[in-house]
Amino acid sequence: MSRDTEMAHLHPVFRHKVELLLQDLARASLPFRIFEGFRSPQRQRDLYSQSRTRPGPRVTNADAWSSLHQYGVAADFVLFIDGKWSWDDSAERKKWWQQLHKLAAKHGLQPLSWELPHLQMQDLNLSELQAGNYPQGGDSDWAENLQQAIDSWRGSPAAPPLPPGLPARPPLPSAAPAADSNTPALANQLGIKARVSARDGLRLRAGPGTGFDIKTTLVSGQLVNVLGNSGDWSQVDLQGDGLADGYCHTGFLEQLH
Repeated sequence: MSRDTEMAHLHPVFRHKVELLLQDLARASLPFRIFEGFRSPQRQRDLYSQSRTRPGPRVTNADAWSSLHQYGVAADFVLFIDGKWSWDDSAERKKWWQQLHKLAAKHGLQPLSWELPHLQMQDLNLSELQAGNYPQGGDSDWAENLQQAIDSWRGSPAAPPLPPGLPARPPLPSAAPAADSNTPALANQLGIKARVSARDGLRLRAGPGTGFDIKTTLVSGQLVNVLGNSGDWSQVDLQGDGLADGYCHTGFLEQLH
């Protein structure tokens, strides 16, 4: 699962602090960039499984919904030198990390003593976030991204409550006609099989719209499992495990009978 560096997916209060920190880092000629901001619960579970249920070094002690990354209030800053990411904290570069944390503190960002790249909003309680008590000042970009993460989660522990203030469609008027049962749409059917019908492939995006990042491109004829729909977009599962991998345009999916 890919990293997310989309600034719009961060809580706007945290986002503003990150933007100020990036400006300070540029002025100080410190080559830090955001390596990862928001992190989906699926990616968090995947990272958590390393050294536990699958091979790999232990990289986190936080399971899904147990990291502030899932709430858009944490980000990892990593050195980017000569086109490559670096976690080197030896010799002179040790001072660079110390400067990063010093500048971060100026903007109310708190590091973790055991994880140098991680910076998060101060005075936040994980149990409060898990209960749906989110920081004030959330905007629609942050809220809708968090909603997508909550709606797509099928594992344990349970996802937190939806953030407040999400846009909602108004109710249909009483005179609205019923859906045409002969319409060959995927809209109200869950867990169905479909085939990619786009000749040049179909882009899989992180959310239901062209404004979301492209995660990969599905090849023509590829089979997918449709988990649900959002407008003209279908949420799909590529591996058949019931977990969402992203969204693609419903018009280029052919339902299998």
